[in-house]
Amino acid sequence: MFSIRTVLVPMDFSACALAALDHAADLARPQRGTILLLHVVTPTASGLAEAEPIGPEVVSRFEDRLRQLADRLRAERLNAEPLVLIGNIEDEILTMASRRGVDLIVIGTHGHSGWGHLLLGSMAERIVRRAECPVLTVKDHVVARSLEVEVDAGEEASE
Repeated sequence: MFSIRTVLVPMDFSACALAALDHAADLARPQRGTILLLHVVTPTASGLAEAEPIGPEVVSRFEDRLRQLADRLRAERLNAEPLVLIGNIEDEILTMASRRGVDLIVIGTHGHSGWGHLLLGSMAERIVRRAECPVLTVKDHVVARSLEVEVDAGEEASE
């Protein structure tokens, strides 16, 4: 039997990421597993040039948002740990999954197709290919049921 004790949920605060979090909560709940909420800050996503350091205010803003989600999960009697890292999104997700020995990654996918997929690729697809553990993808048309946070369109990470 597949045991789900630790679930990693990469979080960009989009609707599909919140829907992925709902699925992760449903999967972790029966075994009282832990959900690792991970947001990766990249210099380009935060509007900074590659050479500029990312200030603590940027990290703090994302830590606060993840903490809110973790508090909501804890209110539902789930274990949750918010994590903010700085670096390459794909690499940091995979490194964290390996380092923490996660049983499952649950990731939202924005469903780019055609030229958008060809030019941008799919972060979720690359995670599926490279991950050492199973990966559940949640499509962007799935609506989050219960966990909602305010999303600033300018702060959402793109794939």
